[in-house]
Amino acid sequence: MTRENIGHVLTLDLGSSGLRAVVVSPEYRIVSEVKRPYHIYRSSGHAEHFTPADLRRRVLDCLASAVRAATVAPNAISRISITAQRGGTAFLDAHGATLYAGPNTDVRAVFEGAAIDDQLAAEVYAITGHLPSMFLAPAKLHWWHAHQPRRARRIATVASLGSWAAHQLTGDLGETPSTLVEAGLANVTTGHPAVALLARLGVSLDALPNVVSEGAVVGTLGRESADTMGLRIGTPVALAGPDAQITALGAGSVRPGDTTVIAGWSAPVQRVTAIPTFDAARRTWAGRHAVDSCWILEANPGDTGRTLETVRRMLGPRMSLERFDRLAAGAPERELPIVAAWGPRALDMSNPGMSLGGLIAPSPITYEGIDAGAVARATLENIAFAIRECLALLDEVAGGSAGGYALTLTGGMANSSTFASVLAAAVGRPVRVQSPRAAAIGAALVSTLAASDIGAAADQIASQAVDVTPSHTGARDATERYERWLHVRRALDQLAVGL
Repeated sequence: MTRENIGHVLTLDLGSSGLRAVVVSPEYRIVSEVKRPYHIYRSSGHAEHFTPADLRRRVLDCLASAVRAATVAPNAISRISITAQRGGTAFLDAHGATLYAGPNTDVRAVFEGAAIDDQLAAEVYAITGHLPSMFLAPAKLHWWHAHQPRRARRIATVASLGSWAAHQLTGDLGETPSTLVEAGLANVTTGHPAVALLARLGVSLDALPNVVSEGAVVGTLGRESADTMGLRIGTPVALAGPDAQITALGAGSVRPGDTTVIAGWSAPVQRVTAIPTFDAARRTWAGRHAVDSCWILEANPGDTGRTLETVRRMLGPRMSLERFDRLAAGAPERELPIVAAWGPRALDMSNPGMSLGGLIAPSPITYEGIDAGAVARATLENIAFAIRECLALLDEVAGGSAGGYALTLTGGMANSSTFASVLAAAVGRPVRVQSPRAAAIGAALVSTLAASDIGAAADQIASQAVDVTPSHTGARDATERYERWLHVRRALDQLAVGL
């Protein structure tokens, strides 16, 4: 299935690790791709923010560069579709001026969130499917009212970064139900604003943008934005939804049981469900999918790609990702002498917390030594084992295994054939490796197809995956190492309690 009557789509992802603009063809092929970094300003109290003018300039530059890099005429681009990181937030005044824009790593509201959870944790989770509140928009509003009351009194609208970007391009605001849920502003079951909860939290319904369906057009390009990008004035701009759900969609996961590992800066493990599914212990998130009548059950292993990047840099300035991958592939997995517990694990999403970790090796270290290949391999296994633990948690919460359904890998780490093999062995089952640019494909798909056509398009996308199947011996040996990893990690948790 193609979209010949629609044309090419220019997608924008305001992701956790940076901006990415991609031109997608009617056949869901990547025509051009441009990535730009953020400039994030940091201050005391774990506060982080963007300068609105700088972020706007970077958004326009990223989009314009993708248009110039495409091998199609600018007038072949029929629309722009925007997705964005969950938890990124912007506050606007009554005139549409930006008072604050911050990434999902801005956790200045940790104490305000804790105060909400002390009183309302059960209610917040039952309604929004999410905890802790420090990541959610109401706690961030509470911080501004407590610490910047004069500016807080000017806040008229609460928006996601995706909605903010659309407003910068068009002057219009909107928000999708799935994004409102991720911000702690909507009921995960209905998708409607969480009226009673927001009233208890002191959040006015007037502060929420107009609600539009995932993929809906919220406005059209004005002259300044169109001229900067080389596109026609009036080009439609659509809001796709949260980048994790949009990535799962772009990887072909649309049916109950379909499970996607979105291995980028972090690695959400999302399973499609037919009903909203909650964990009695609140360790998982429940969200709305970007397709009708589907929800998402999510476990998360925390910083994965970010962990890999940190270890890679520790191994020296010449350690490229390609060399890291080669060294990991060449390490003797059965005789791996070390265990990495760098941090990735199945998190309790209601209380992520901290523990002890590191690299566990035989002592004295001079007995066998440690080489870079062993460190690289152990790091990839740490991430893969954390994903296996997340899958077990999803099975527990959902009340059974999704053994008969597809397990799909996408995101930046899907570029690594070594990681795909390590993951397949770790989980003991085939892994379907999809395009690392599934977010762009999903954003194009949801903004151009009717809901009734999405299933067939997702099937077409899923059929393009590359299957990686572990050997029986490789899966057996990986299970032994997984059990050792769990044992080491539990011992480190106990050590952390005693220190």
